[in-house]
Amino acid sequence: MELDVREDNATRNDPFEKIMNAIHDLTLNGKLVLHTPFIPEPLLKVMKSKGFEYEIQEEKNNHYITTFILEEE
Repeated sequence: MELDVREDNATRNDPFEKIMNAIHDLTLNGKLVLHTPFIPEPLLKVMKSKGFEYEIQEEKNNHYITTFILEEE
């Protein structure tokens, strides 16, 4: 699944619920590719606690792609 929340952040809408809904049905080794305008530090801890590993890459200024992979259920 791929989710771009840059517009949510630009309009000050908290995308947390949208992200949690996106991962709800992921199974082992399922992926969420998340586009954000910054490194989502608080989210990384939440996702880690839910069994996700992650990789972050900077595409360009103010565009980060974080790939979350469910390692544990």
